[in-house]
Amino acid sequence: MKGMERLTTVRLAEALSQSGMVVNEKITDALHQQDSTGVPFVDVLVDSGDISEWEISRLVVQHFHLPFLMASCVEINEKAKTALPTDFLFEHRILPLAVLGSVLSLSMPVIVPFKVLQDAEKLSGHNVFPFVGLRTENLKFLHELFPEQPRIDVTKGPQSGEQQASGGWQNIFDVGDQQVLKDLGM
Repeated sequence: MKGMERLTTVRLAEALSQSGMVVNEKITDALHQQDSTGVPFVDVLVDSGDISEWEISRLVVQHFHLPFLMASCVEINEKAKTALPTDFLFEHRILPLAVLGSVLSLSMPVIVPFKVLQDAEKLSGHNVFPFVGLRTENLKFLHELFPEQPRIDVTKGPQSGEQQASGGWQNIFDVGDQQVLKDLGM
């Protein structure tokens, strides 16, 4: 997991500030809210509508040079399902994808702190290879894998404008297409 120690909320906050995607005041407020309540930084920003899940995922991919993967594009293997304790998976919204030899690949809900990845390595006994994923997608698949777990609503706060307009994850590709067209200036 060499180089993963750079996965920090502070570095993500710096990248957001430099990109101008979120105003500095909102970034500072989200950092303070994370420290005081324990709600992840990304959740605070997305739930408040300051940035979409897609936009912040794209920034994490670009800034940290990590691969992105939609959970719906992967068939989760049986070894992965039992590699980590269920409560750990739900607590951090991490989706195990595959165990290949000594490597456990998993999907992060956009980003998780380095410490969480270290804990995943210790708990699983595998080297961890993280992918950037969507928190809503991860949670959806966690509930499918472990239906006995209580349901968690990933959007506790108000949804962003794109999420409200799209009707949630069902129209995720429409929102993605709109973002691509916007980026292309169309």
